[in-house]
Amino acid sequence: MKKVKLMLVLATVVLVTGNYSQAQGFGGSGSAYLQLGLGINQHYTIYPDFNRAYYNRYGAFNLQMEFGVHKYVGLGFLVGAQIGFRDADYYYGGPVIVKDGEPYRNFAVPIGFIANFHFLQLIADKAGKTFANKIDVYGGLNIGSGIAFRSVRGPYEDTPGYDPEVGALFFFGPHAGFRYFPTEKVGVYAEAGYGKSYFTTGVMFKL
Repeated sequence: MKKVKLMLVLATVVLVTGNYSQAQGFGGSGSAYLQLGLGINQHYTIYPDFNRAYYNRYGAFNLQMEFGVHKYVGLGFLVGAQIGFRDADYYYGGPVIVKDGEPYRNFAVPIGFIANFHFLQLIADKAGKTFANKIDVYGGLNIGSGIAFRSVRGPYEDTPGYDPEVGALFFFGPHAGFRYFPTEKVGVYAEAGYGKSYFTTGVMFKL
């Protein structure tokens, strides 16, 4: 009988602990999150024509995974698909803004890594409050690279000096984010920063 009671107590502790971690905006070590979002990115891009570099601005679809490795820390990766709509050319270090009539279409696939610190959960735990059960506020760093493509727009296809190119993009910077979970498993989020994106918003899932 004592063994049965002990097993019931242990089962209750496990269930309570599990439900508590799932209710948190960030579940800590062992948790996992999938984010799908749309946003605006701007990345430093280098093409084979080495006398110039570019800050390409893109409209982007982003997929991001984060895994809790500590009570307040998550690590993860991201991948995206981006369509460029504006370039800022740097000829030997001198900026020249290229507007909508520029001769190229840009497409890129960024791949990177993220590290987030979920400080609202820390504050809630220290205060003994539950305001972080459905809300998560965090800050972090991102770094990555990827492949970039340029195709020539119609009016410039037969113009000497304008050719399709394949290059590489690079990004690094800080970001901050906000998540809200109206249900236990599904939420919405918004991120702003520099590096992987200026601004991204979308839906996320607890896995």
